[in-house]
Amino acid sequence: MKKSGALCVLCLAAALLAGCQAEVQWETVDDEIVEVSAPAEEPYIIIFGVPEDADLEPLSEEGRKLYVQTDGAYEILSDVVTAPNLDEALRQVSGFGEGEIDVVETRRFGLPAYRFAWASVSDEGSYLSQASLVADGNYYYALIFSVREEEGTAYDDCAEAVFASFGLYGNEML
Repeated sequence: MKKSGALCVLCLAAALLAGCQAEVQWETVDDEIVEVSAPAEEPYIIIFGVPEDADLEPLSEEGRKLYVQTDGAYEILSDVVTAPNLDEALRQVSGFGEGEIDVVETRRFGLPAYRFAWASVSDEGSYLSQASLVADGNYYYALIFSVREEEGTAYDDCAEAVFASFGLYGNEML
């Protein structure tokens, strides 16, 4: 009797499985392109040597540091810029586009780097500024040295020392 009971259970299971047919379900993917609102990685931290006669000024935005020389002769600003391309990054840093200023392209830490200079006028006077931008594919890292126009070339050595010490710090030092 055990054999016939087991046989009945097998026949019943086979009948049930034979009547069950899996229905094929198709899933489609939308062709709409979604723009990513922010880069996936956190930006590196900008590091550089600060001259002894420069003091840190408080800024309201995170990721920006402004150092001002004690007598106000020069300023050093470091900033992380998010821009879709070099032209927009240059405009954010200097107010000028790629076709309006001379840009020297080099490499720093194996990444594209750009050096450029410009003159500007503000309520506080005229300034001569130079900057270095390093691009990592997600961000542009800007280091800007601005000197009052009347100071001329008095702080050129100081500016070069600051740019020579420019680095990026993250998971690995660059």
